[in-house]
Amino acid sequence: MDEQITQLDRRLTSVEVEVASLAAEALAARGQSVTKEDMAKLDGRVAVIQSNYATKEDLVQLEARVTVIQSNYVTKEDVALLEARVAVIQSNYVTKEDLAAVDSKLCEKIAALRLDISELESRMVRWSFATILTVSGVVVAVVKVWP
Repeated sequence: MDEQITQLDRRLTSVEVEVASLAAEALAARGQSVTKEDMAKLDGRVAVIQSNYATKEDLVQLEARVTVIQSNYVTKEDVALLEARVAVIQSNYVTKEDLAAVDSKLCEKIAALRLDISELESRMVRWSFATILTVSGVVVAVVKVWP
């Protein structure tokens, strides 16, 4: 019976050792495992993070809105093209100085034309006077010669 007690004692000791090692393993496993409370906290944090970030659908909607906005506005290339066209148009404009120069040239030409007209007028008056004198002389000569 002593022997049986010794065997039982050994078995009990080995069971106690195994229980102690299982308890240690369970304790170690608890440190690595997650509880329902931990999962609930994590779900809450994930929900907050998800509410702060955009989804792919949000980005697609935003891209569509940006495309609509871009279609209504002028691009830098359009502005540059318009500026080039305006520059071409402005290069054909007449400045006040150009108009003043043309005006002075026209005034000079008009003055020269008036001078030419007055010279022609005086020539015509001389020729008319000379013609009248000549015709008068011919009429007087014809009257004297005519019986």
